Amino acid sequence: MAVQVWIGEKPEHPNERRAIMALARGLDRLEGLYLILANFSVGGRTIDLVIIKHDAVFIIELKQCDGRVIGSVNGPWFVEGRNGERKRLNPGRKNPYNQVISYFHALTNYLNEHRSEFLPAQKINDVDFRTCKRVVVIAPSIQEGSEIELDWKVELKGMDELPAYVITERSSEIELTEEEMLAIPQMLRLTPWQEINTVLRGVISDPDLAADPAEAVGGQGNAVVAVEATPRREPTPAPVDDGTPALPAGEPDTAEAVRPRGPWQRALMATRSATGRLAVALTALAAILALALLLRPTRLIPVADAPPAPLVEVTGVPAGSAAFPLGASEQSCLWAGYQVVAKRFDSVSGSWRSIAEGGSATAPLPEVVVALERISTCDGAVHLTWSVQNNSDRLIEFPLDRDNIRISDGLGNEYVIDDDASEPSTIRVAPGTQERGVAIVNQPLNNSATTLHVRIKDQPFGEASFVVALQR
Repeated sequence: MAVQVWIGEKPEHPNERRAIMALARGLDRLEGLYLILANFSVGGRTIDLVIIKHDAVFIIELKQCDGRVIGSVNGPWFVEGRNGERKRLNPGRKNPYNQVISYFHALTNYLNEHRSEFLPAQKINDVDFRTCKRVVVIAPSIQEGSEIELDWKVELKGMDELPAYVITERSSEIELTEEEMLAIPQMLRLTPWQEINTVLRGVISDPDLAADPAEAVGGQGNAVVAVEATPRREPTPAPVDDGTPALPAGEPDTAEAVRPRGPWQRALMATRSATGRLAVALTALAAILALALLLRPTRLIPVADAPPAPLVEVTGVPAGSAAFPLGASEQSCLWAGYQVVAKRFDSVSGSWRSIAEGGSATAPLPEVVVALERISTCDGAVHLTWSVQNNSDRLIEFPLDRDNIRISDGLGNEYVIDDDASEPSTIRVAPGTQERGVAIVNQPLNNSATTLHVRIKDQPFGEASFVVALQR
């Protein structure tokens, strides 16, 4: 078979089970072996999904979202329904970007440390699992109007795009035989998901019965195989004398004997030619899109008359607004959460690298930490309060001007910083110290805006993005 599904524990949510079933079906008729590892733990992290093929490994955070998704590398993500209702994604936990980064560190560290156990000596130095792909997948698809800003470390895909992405992408420095691939789930102490694997083997003749694998096999596991091992024979109709010479007894009609009896057999026959394999692959991709659309989760229903949830999740430092207590009259025009970007200069690549929350225990400390602490939209202007912590041995400069900071809302409106009004025009931070400053936009916020997107273009450490949900 082309696909095997391995699990640590069966996913509890029906949408997760159906998504895995749909993905397995989409890959099942392709050439080569694909392994889907689901809902397992390694290095203290419970990982949603991993796909392994001979030349790539994909580490996936899967999210079911019915609505527009708004988020970035830092801070919380939100889902907005059709009527503008907003709900926090992953409340009380890291955002999907930081989740998949933590999965990546946990799994790749484990695989690299244990590669001598399943790779031959001559390949140990040629395979590096740090080239695994990191992917956030939105199911059933990424809705139009979503605003998700990620960096080079993580790919963003809709569930409908995932099969084509998996087929075409590869990881540099990963080349595995089928035996080496199969050693990975066994080493992780995973078990085959017999219900799904039984469906994929074609034992169940009607594919529509497998929408929920637990229902498809009736909870009997491999008992289905035993029942179907002896095929049921239909009664032979009485012969009709139409003048055609009868075949000798026991000799089958040649045309009837070679004709595939069911949809799975016909699919297997089709894969024997290049044209057939292409047709099957295209059919599989169409099927995954149709299934994804059918498996849309229940629409989000917000609590009636509840104000938007405050931002409480951050990267790297505790959240809160103790430094800026708000009065009741200020709630609608002040945001006083705490979003952080922390980076360290990598001398090997000559670039700044993000130090994400949940990284490995051996990850280096950041050299520069920039925090967006407060946004005020009161009095017909926008004020952004920043702080910069310098842990390096050199002076750090952060210009608070329009050339370095871009601000927009979810409606596409731009807000230009008044260079002469910012206090100071540039935050200069000596080694081992912290400084604050305020960037000022002398124009009112659009009354319909519910989010602000703030992007640092260059200094002090290259590009960085912040997404802020405004209280209205």
